[in-house]
Amino acid sequence: MMGGSDAASSSDNAAGDDGAAGNNIPPSLDDASSSANGGGGINGVIMEKSRFLMKLAPRIRRLESDTAKCLVGRLESLLTKVRHLTEEENDGDDDRANDDDDERRESSHTEQLEAERRRRIRNSLLLTISSCLRGLALLRKGPDAESAFARVAIMPILRSKLSMGRLDEGGSRGECAGLFFLLDDVATTVKDMYGPILRASEGMFANDGDGANRTSKMAVDLVTCGVWVPVATALMADPGIKMAIFSPGIANVLQANYSALDTFLSELAGNLLARPPSPSSGGDGEEEEKTGGDRDLGDFSHLYYEPDLDFGAVERAQSRLYEHPTTVDYYKRWNLPIYYQLRFAEFCKRIDRALELVREEGWQAEAYTGEEAEGKKIGETLGFELPVFLELYDGLLSMWKSNVFLRPLTHRFLRGAVQLVGRVLAFVREGLEGEIEFGGSVAGGVEGRSEGTGEGDDATTTLERIADVPGYFWNERVEDIAVVSWELTILDTCMSRDYLDTIADTVCPSDEESRRSTHNSPVELDEMRLLASEVLAESSRGIPPLVSHSWNV
Repeated sequence: MMGGSDAASSSDNAAGDDGAAGNNIPPSLDDASSSANGGGGINGVIMEKSRFLMKLAPRIRRLESDTAKCLVGRLESLLTKVRHLTEEENDGDDDRANDDDDERRESSHTEQLEAERRRRIRNSLLLTISSCLRGLALLRKGPDAESAFARVAIMPILRSKLSMGRLDEGGSRGECAGLFFLLDDVATTVKDMYGPILRASEGMFANDGDGANRTSKMAVDLVTCGVWVPVATALMADPGIKMAIFSPGIANVLQANYSALDTFLSELAGNLLARPPSPSSGGDGEEEEKTGGDRDLGDFSHLYYEPDLDFGAVERAQSRLYEHPTTVDYYKRWNLPIYYQLRFAEFCKRIDRALELVREEGWQAEAYTGEEAEGKKIGETLGFELPVFLELYDGLLSMWKSNVFLRPLTHRFLRGAVQLVGRVLAFVREGLEGEIEFGGSVAGGVEGRSEGTGEGDDATTTLERIADVPGYFWNERVEDIAVVSWELTILDTCMSRDYLDTIADTVCPSDEESRRSTHNSPVELDEMRLLASEVLAESSRGIPPLVSHSWNV
């Protein structure tokens, strides 16, 4: 009995202790009481936490702001040191180039020590810059890092290289003959000076996006916002440079400017993120092993993170360049429809002049105005004999030459080719129906020839020649019908074969490297070739009936 009472008292004491412990819990944190009171305690805890965070919010924001400013300032100072170090190396290279052989041999050991010192400094700067970038990314201050890089690293390069004098270097004023070399110089300088930083940044933040392509916004995107955006802004902000590049008023200059900038943009990510050649490449393994053995105890540069950027990473960086709003605005600055109108007017002028000359002098008139070698090649390869058809086919080929064609205008050039062929076919059809009289029009001959040359002597010569050609309808001459029918047959064959291959080689290149530069998938390129073949087949569909009609007139 005594044992039972002791156990009961012990259990009562334990219960009392638990009750005392429970009484020590604040009412606002007691889940049992809060649930019994209808959840008021939980709301009280939430309110207390909210008031606590509200009191700390100004301090947290101030701490975050001060930390970001400190990191940005540190990043700017480090980028300045990188620029000064590179300039120092370049000045040293220039001085050594001016030394004679004896001085070079004497200073070889000193140069090796200096190169090793600079290598260590560069590795230390890269490590610290990477830490600053990572810290700003964690604070969600990536745009601040990109802005600092553009302001401190890129803008000094642009200010030192971008000018109207450099733009027109090697040509007349307004031709922008030096644009391609200027852009190449800018890309090379940025890569040599900040290439390791760009590679490290891309390696750290490129995998932050979701999805297979990972083209979403990166925490820090130095290639796009740090390099391309300031370059594009500098080209579009200066009124003189903007007018010279985007609105030159001359078709050849505009095409050259567009091609230079399009090449620069399409290769920018690959150029900036390319792995630099190793200094030890080409040397023997013993020297490299010796360098590793002689490394100081405190030198851990061989353990630093080295980004491994494959082709897919470079392609994703290039995709971000094209998707940026600055790139969209940049492409809107080009007035490409006006460029096409200027080019198409040139082609139409050639065809109209050729047809007018044929009407005046007959089908054998010397209507070809292209290069003699090109005309001879077309005649020997394809079999064209009449100069007017040589002029037509040479004009069709000219649309797809590298100094004329622009990829965004592919559909317009394709439509223009169809229109030029249709213009010649309409001329042939009208002649077969007896609506066009050849020769006999002296006044028309003088006017047409003087407009084409602008010289009175040529007009007089044309007057004398046409005066000897009586008026006639060529559909009444068997020899004219035969030769025109043959030319039309060749044209029909070329449109579906040789000319299609020319368009396909320009728009849908077969080699892998050229295909990547078009930024279209293989399926899209094959679809474009199929579409072009259908358009050309439609344009030449009227040729066989026309040939048949010519023999039945």
